[in-house]
Amino acid sequence: MPKKALKSAIAAVLYEEQHTPLMISAVYCGDRFIKKINQQYLQHDYATDTISFRLNEGSAVEGEFYISLDTVRRNARRYRQSFIAELLRVTIHSTLHLVGYNDETDSQRSLMTEKEDYYLALLCTTSLKRYAKSITAGMEHVKVK
Repeated sequence: MPKKALKSAIAAVLYEEQHTPLMISAVYCGDRFIKKINQQYLQHDYATDTISFRLNEGSAVEGEFYISLDTVRRNARRYRQSFIAELLRVTIHSTLHLVGYNDETDSQRSLMTEKEDYYLALLCTTSLKRYAKSITAGMEHVKVK
């Protein structure tokens, strides 16, 4: 798993959305684990690609998200994407949830998809050197597991 790329995705979203990491845990797991979290916290009896929990308010983000690598793999095949591209998209999506975006309505989903596309393009086409100091500040508080 490309931990550096995943941290860069989280950092880019935080930086561009004018947030900083207080403490963020990114947990990459399987369907069984994420299904248990869904059951415990959302009363859903199925696996999802991600679940995000914001633990505070304000621009300094404390939170955690869980991503099912099993679901990401299936979705990558379904959407004809590489596993890494889909993993980055879901990581970006999860981070967007942490900074306050929702995807409950069509318009919210559309905005999140636009943001995901923007950040994927940023990560793929831009040298992150111009952001280096800004986006990496505080990244020791981001844990990718």
